[in-house]
Amino acid sequence: MTMSRTLAVVAAAGAIAGALTAGTGAAQAQPFTPQARSWCPGQALPEPGMRWDMNVCHTWYIVPFGKGNVTMVALNGEHLDSWIYADGPAPVLTPPPPPPSGPPPGTPFCSPRGALIIIPPICDEIGVDWPPGSLKH
Repeated sequence: MTMSRTLAVVAAAGAIAGALTAGTGAAQAQPFTPQARSWCPGQALPEPGMRWDMNVCHTWYIVPFGKGNVTMVALNGEHLDSWIYADGPAPVLTPPPPPPSGPPPGTPFCSPRGALIIIPPICDEIGVDWPPGSLKH
């Protein structure tokens, strides 16, 4: 093998190793502020069923379901949980934690029920709760 070919192989291997390890750091859920939106009289409502003062402009944000402060009403008159927060300071939200990447350490090998490729045993058949909540008590 020539020197230039050897260097090319080493460089390619280093690039592949770097690409595989680049995303292995622990991800932290950072608080963030959702994008501010605005609505003024004469514009279409952002969502049907919203109940707010139709005579003034509003600054509003999309927040997690049930965390909004704008009254929302279904067509049948039933009040709904709101996901619109308006006319207050910008809310600070924290994303949910990422789902677990695998069974806890020390768990015996098993395949989750419904996996694309099943290699016995199936987790819930041997009493392993993977994915979490799959084990029926």
